[in-house]
Amino acid sequence: MILRNSKGRERNFKILFKIEHENNTYIVYEDYMTGKCYVGCIKDGNLNKLPKEEIDFVLKILEKVNEE
Repeated sequence: MILRNSKGRERNFKILFKIEHENNTYIVYEDYMTGKCYVGCIKDGNLNKLPKEEIDFVLKILEKVNEE
């Protein structure tokens, strides 16, 4: 999937998880270039950084998925 960041740069990423909560779409994705995983929120077609509280929310969901 191709995502655009807030600076308008587009990159190709592999989507690992998609979480929809309260009209927000969070994604956990892997960067093909670096192999690292990141989390962000898609708003208005752009990928945005998350504040610490929202990162913690996504991490709690991923921990629950990992437990099952």
